[in-house]
Amino acid sequence: MNNKNFAIFASGNGSNAEVLCRYALKYNYPLKFVFSDKKDAGVLSRMDKLGVEHFSIEKNKMSKIDYERHILDTLKEKDIKWIFLAGYMKILSSSFLNEFYDPNLKLNRVVNIHPSLLPSFPGKNGYGDAFDYGVKVSGVTVHFVDDGIDTGPILLQESFVRDSNDTLESFKTKGLELEHLIYPKALDMIMNDQIEVYTR
Repeated sequence: MNNKNFAIFASGNGSNAEVLCRYALKYNYPLKFVFSDKKDAGVLSRMDKLGVEHFSIEKNKMSKIDYERHILDTLKEKDIKWIFLAGYMKILSSSFLNEFYDPNLKLNRVVNIHPSLLPSFPGKNGYGDAFDYGVKVSGVTVHFVDDGIDTGPILLQESFVRDSNDTLESFKTKGLELEHLIYPKALDMIMNDQIEVYTR
């Protein structure tokens, strides 16, 4: 295995981050730390319980350029080659993403999980938008991050059926269960050099 050192970025409760961490620990994948942009994020408590290194930097009055440079300094110090976003709520700049561009793969080594079958329903409310639209089938997408909003090359997608008696909450629960299955699969693919992207 080539250098696949990776970090997980999360802003909130961190259920996907915990699933990825447990999986990485089980299979001895080179997870170096979990980063959060919020000092009180629930994900940090989860990492304490798992014994996973973590840190947080809040933007406060820093410019976006200075903030991202501060994060990049830490990533370089730990020799991080891949980033997995797990509910990370900040948009990464083009200059940040360029630091992780892989000319062989022709994509950025930054991965995100999105709660819809992209390209349908991009943005932060994937489940809600899909549910309100009345879809009969929805799903989850793991994709590489580019300069757009959920527009990067797709690595993996899986679907679930919406039942007639589903509420938005039960619909989201189905999706989250699928997220917890699909993201470790994506981690496996990357760690084992089995990357194949969908064309949109």
